[in-house]
Order: sequence, then structure tokens, then C-alpha cells
Amino acid sequence: MSDLRRIAVAGNGSVAWLTAAALLRAFRKNPPEVTVVDTGAGKDARIGHWTLPSQRGMHGLIGIAESQLVDQTGATFKLATQHLGWQGNGSRFLHAHGEIGAEFGGIPFYKYLVSVALAGRPERPETFSIAGRAAELGRFARPMGDAASLTQSFTYGFHLDERAYAEYLRAHAQRLGVKVAGAPLADVVMSESGDIEALALADGSRVTADYFLDCSGPDARLIGKLAAAREDWSAGLPCDSMWSVAAAPTADPPPLTQTMAIESGWLWRAPLARATMVGIVFSSRFQDDAAARDALRGFAPALDTEPRLTRFPAGRRREFWSRNCVAIGASAVELEPLAGADLHLAQIGIANFVELFPRGRDSAIEAAEYNRLLADYADRVRDFTLAHYHAGPARDGAMWRAIRAVPLPDSLAAKLDLFAAGGRINLLDHDSFEEVDWAWLLLGAGRATASLEMQIRLHLDKLPAPAVDSLRTHIERLTASMPTHREFLKRQGVSPRGPG
Repeated sequence: MSDLRRIAVAGNGSVAWLTAAALLRAFRKNPPEVTVVDTGAGKDARIGHWTLPSQRGMHGLIGIAESQLVDQTGATFKLATQHLGWQGNGSRFLHAHGEIGAEFGGIPFYKYLVSVALAGRPERPETFSIAGRAAELGRFARPMGDAASLTQSFTYGFHLDERAYAEYLRAHAQRLGVKVAGAPLADVVMSESGDIEALALADGSRVTADYFLDCSGPDARLIGKLAAAREDWSAGLPCDSMWSVAAAPTADPPPLTQTMAIESGWLWRAPLARATMVGIVFSSRFQDDAAARDALRGFAPALDTEPRLTRFPAGRRREFWSRNCVAIGASAVELEPLAGADLHLAQIGIANFVELFPRGRDSAIEAAEYNRLLADYADRVRDFTLAHYHAGPARDGAMWRAIRAVPLPDSLAAKLDLFAAGGRINLLDHDSFEEVDWAWLLLGAGRATASLEMQIRLHLDKLPAPAVDSLRTHIERLTASMPTHREFLKRQGVSPRGPG
């Protein structure tokens, strides 16, 4: 049993409330006292999130009913991300949350797609995907049936309004027993030993704790006092800023996020039940704030409110856990939201802190292991994000040429080279993205392959063409039978609001 009985969580967004709720649920048989201290407005002003499917698991762990969450926050479901223009004007590809086809003799179906591409007969992965086709058709249903069925071959994430989500999580956390400090953070009080002693509040009071979790976002109000050193990724990932805003809703919100590459970054659109989130992610080295805001207004001209500006110079901390402070979320890792992994990385931080929860204040061993693990997880998400810029044909433009000029991390270079040589995808330890995720990206982006492993080719020669045609037809029928995304949301108690 741990001697640590008091934990302070510094932050006011969804990451802070997820962290606080998760701690109480993880130790509910002998819960610590968890207090959230509001850190006020900071650099992270994003309008919302699109998430990975892992968010479903987090909701289950902290006891959230999904239908209630969707109803009360106006969230929508996410089956895929559609990328437009990343390999040049007119290009497009999809990354869906689910399998491509079905295994044949233990061989992933994407190998078949590699083989037909080599033969000059390329096929789109989404043709053989429940999630991909449903996303294209604007339809949605939850997975169902036994584990081996096609109707269980996909999963989904969410589109979430940050303010509504944070308010929902705050209410849920307080019901679990999380306490809320009576005033916002004013200062961090350090002890002579170099630990954090307390958080000084604006009303003159203090919150003392055994451990302090920094969920204050890029401001890093706590961890910045103890461990300032960062790994800088900005040379290869120069997009460091984002304008985002809520725009008018669409009549039939699709269950997908859309990105569109432009000269100095990329635009994005993600539907909510009663609004549409839009934004522009850009590099301040290649475009100033005003020009980026104008580009966003051209993309979504009918805006009711002013866009919010967020900064996130790409990189991570060298120490996520220092003394009695642990950085969670954007206070630990800053990265453009392309992969939708911001909340996922926060979950990884929370889960590993729970698993390595120390017995006492002397936690150097646990901290060293935590820092090793989180560095690996962060670097793998960095690689997946970078691969969007390098996997296929190059897009023209000064920013895009500058990105391609920077040498890739060895881990990503080896992965891309191996796929190009023989269509093989190797996963590293602590890779948040599965083999099929990499297949969606590499096939969709047009990463060319020189050949396919010999033993795979021999097996694929036995794959009958009628079986492929039958699979394609079966998926088309299944997805056509799904309700529209809009209709499914209505069944959850949500009333989507169309234009006008």
C-alpha cells in the first residue's frame, strides 16, 4: 500500500478531469484525496478534438455511459480521417479505424492490395473496409457479432467539443469524489529540497499534496519549474500553431474528420451534432497568424465567433516525471493534432502513472521507468505523424520541401525503407498505431513497394478472385444497411441541427 494520500491535479481542461477521475477509479478500494486546481486560460485554446478509439476504453475505465456522453456534449462518432491534397492537388486517401478486408491463411489482406498494386491494378483499401465504406457513405453503427465476423472488424473514435467535454468530465469526476480547489492557481511553492511543496491559490490559501500532476497544457505551470529540457522536433514538424472555431452544422454530419493540405500547413473539418469544428494548422515560419486566419475564413466563411489561437512547438520533455511532479498531456508532449493522439498520449501518461504509482515520496526508480516508457510512446506517435509528410509523392511548396529536407528519425526511416523494399511493416515497442494503421497510411499515401515477400506471394497465388469479389460485395451490402450517422445520433437522444 502506498503512503501517498494526497494528489493535486493542476489544469482546467478535459485532460485534468480525465486524470482526476482515473485516479479515483483506479484506487477506488482505497482512494487518495484528489484535488483539481484551476490553472486559468493558457496557450491551449483549441475548440475540440478528434480522438483515437482508445478514448472508448478510457470512458469505460472511469465509468462513463457513452450514450449519455454523446447526448450531453453533442459529440459525434468518428470512423475515419480523410486526407486531401497531401500528395499534391487532387490526391486523397482514407485512414479508417478498423481492419482492411479479412485474413487469408493468416496473411493480412493489405498484402493482397500491395500485390495488385505491384501488378498495376491498384485498389482502394476502403473498398474492403466496413469503417472505410461506412465513413464514405455517411453511415454508422457500433460493432456487433462475434469476434471473427466482419461486423466486429472495425472500431471508432469521437469528435468532441473541448468545453462541453471538459464540463461533462468535471461533473463526472466530482460525482466520483474529486475535490475542486476554491480559487485558481497563483504560484507554485517550492521546498528547499527542490520538490513542489504546495500550490498557492489566488485567494491566499494553499493546496498541499504528496504528488502534483501537471495538466496545464503547453504552459507547463508545474513541471516547467523542475524539468525544462525538451527534445525539439520542430525542424521536421514545423507546424506549430492552430486557429480553430465552431462553424455552422452540416445537414448530414459524416462520421469522419477531413484534412486538406495547403501551402503552409493544413485545414481541417470535424462535425459535431450541433456545429462543425474547423481549423487551420500552420507553421509560423512560413505563414503569419493573420494570413492563416484569413485562409481559415476562406475555408469556412460563415463564422459566428472569433477563432482561437493555439501554439504547440513540436517536441517532448526529456523528463515527464521529475521529483514529485508528473506532466500529463500537452505539458508533456506538444504535437500537431494530425493523428488525433493528444488525448491518447494523456491516457498513456495516466495509465503508466497508475501502474508505477510509488509507495512513497522517494520515487526515482519509478520515475526513471516512467520517463523511458513515455519517451518511447511519444516518439512513436511523432513517427506516425511525420509519415504523413514523407510516405508518398512529395507535395510542392516551401514548407513541404523544408520538411522533406530534414533527415528522418532512424526508427521511421527504417520502417519506410522496409515497406518500400518488400511491403513489410515492422512495429516497435510502445507503438500506439497497429500494423493495419500503418497499412492504411502507407497504401493510401502511395508509398511504392519494389516487391512482396516470397512466401506471401505464394500464398496470395491461392487466393481465388471470386473470394475477393464476394468480400467487396458483402462489405457494400453491410454498410448500405447501416443507418445514417445523423439517424444513429438521433437514436442516442442527440438532435443534430442542420443549416438554417
